[in-house]
Amino acid sequence: MHKVLFLLIISLSLPAHKLFSQQLNLPLNRDIYQEYDASLNKLDVNFHTSFKPYNMSDIDKAINTDSADICYVPQKRVAGDSWGKRKLLYEHFISIDSADYQIHLDPVFDFEGGIDDAASKSTHVNTKGIIFEGNIEKNFSFHADYYETQAVFPAYLTQYVNNPANTIVPGQGRVKILNQGGFDYAIASGYVSYKASKYFNFQLGTDKNFIGEGYRSLFLSDNAFNYPYLKITTNLWKFQYTNLYCSMEDIGRINYPTSQPSEGSGQYFTRKYATIHYLSWNVSKRVNIGAFETIIFSDTINNNSFRIDYLNPIIFYRPVEFSIGSPNNALIGGAFNFKFNDNIKFYSQVIIDEFEIKEVRNYSKGWFGNKQGIQAGIKWNDLFGVSKLRFQTEWNWVRPYTYSHETALQSYSHYGQALADPLGANFYESISFFSYRTGRFFFEFKFNYAAFGTDSGGTDFGQNIFESYIPPSQTHTYFNYTTQGLFNTLTYKDFRVSYLINPAYNVNIELGVSLRSLVNNITSNTTILTFGIKTSLTNHYYDF
Repeated sequence: MHKVLFLLIISLSLPAHKLFSQQLNLPLNRDIYQEYDASLNKLDVNFHTSFKPYNMSDIDKAINTDSADICYVPQKRVAGDSWGKRKLLYEHFISIDSADYQIHLDPVFDFEGGIDDAASKSTHVNTKGIIFEGNIEKNFSFHADYYETQAVFPAYLTQYVNNPANTIVPGQGRVKILNQGGFDYAIASGYVSYKASKYFNFQLGTDKNFIGEGYRSLFLSDNAFNYPYLKITTNLWKFQYTNLYCSMEDIGRINYPTSQPSEGSGQYFTRKYATIHYLSWNVSKRVNIGAFETIIFSDTINNNSFRIDYLNPIIFYRPVEFSIGSPNNALIGGAFNFKFNDNIKFYSQVIIDEFEIKEVRNYSKGWFGNKQGIQAGIKWNDLFGVSKLRFQTEWNWVRPYTYSHETALQSYSHYGQALADPLGANFYESISFFSYRTGRFFFEFKFNYAAFGTDSGGTDFGQNIFESYIPPSQTHTYFNYTTQGLFNTLTYKDFRVSYLINPAYNVNIELGVSLRSLVNNITSNTTILTFGIKTSLTNHYYDF
């Protein structure tokens, strides 16, 4: 015991070197990524920015983080600074640093209070947790974190969580009901990362991934809950090829708010799997193209076992699908990204869930099986020559029934949420950001506008991806158009200002105001004020 205390005291006093990132991931947080992307998107940088989270060793190879103007790069110790000042402002809480290994231990928290004027109630978030991560020599890294939360949400979000079709906090799992409309929930994640050679990295963990350059992704987003995965990343010349094998769960068979039943009751969560391939090619210093494919499958006949056919690491799956007579859900897509200069980048995605030449030629007829989506956007760093003034805008459009499947279990979803855009399908949306960072202060204004069609009169109009996409009658085989059904418009405006206290694990003080308006056959307006101090290492999507 005395030895442990001695080591702890020594570790708190050790000098803080530059973070030995080795094979750790950059935390999947949008604020952090736009800081790094400003350097990684330069014309002379050969880096693949589509598949996130980034591996820190890849970043270190692409840019000199010591000279880059990135506020999240670990700060070197300033002579004369007290222990308290260092730990508060720029160091990890506990660091053990030797020639062969480095270990960091940090608290995580989110203490927020707020007001929802529409419901005339106060809101709060009370999150506590811990991060434990480190490196062993040069090729092996590990990360683990745990968050436990009690929260009272704004009325629209409370209604979402209480809906028996959802029963989850977006991206953060199932809940226990607390008094006075509150919720109790927890989330854990972690991974081990091993660099087998200069070409291959292997990661095994439970966490989230994201494919794309935008705020949303039509391929794979971090919208849903954590999932177990094996990721193999291959970097060769101007190519990056990623294999992602995931274990997903469908929670539709659980009757909320009952507790988890026994496995023998036949009401356990239904397991399904996803295998994803993504190939990124930096064609030139300006042009990047990407090829995406995924298969969602659940072998219910064989106790939901994994089909070894889908361990095939090489693109494409369609021949495998054909050879085994598969009824599984396959999607393919393509991306095109273009750097106009060091500061302006165009990005795009096309997703195809089903494709028949005859029906595409007669696209205006609106065949229900034309299940496709498009994304287009622009990022502009140093807007009008002002350092760290940034603008981003994107447009997403997804036809009805996209991501759904004849077998509802095999929809492109996990744990009750879409694996792509939170709106599911049958929508179009525009999302824009203005942001500015000066020193440790950060300001951002976000504007969302979305139009989508929901089910009406007992008819599935294609927005709910958890429904089978077979239309209820032949009258709906054709003349299916985006936003059909009950027409909804959603406007979401958000302004926040924050101050970065400690960049080592992204501790911020933040003040925000959000204005939400949902209009269908009724109008619902909400104004939400929040203030808090928090560790921001993940993205939470409440703008729906």
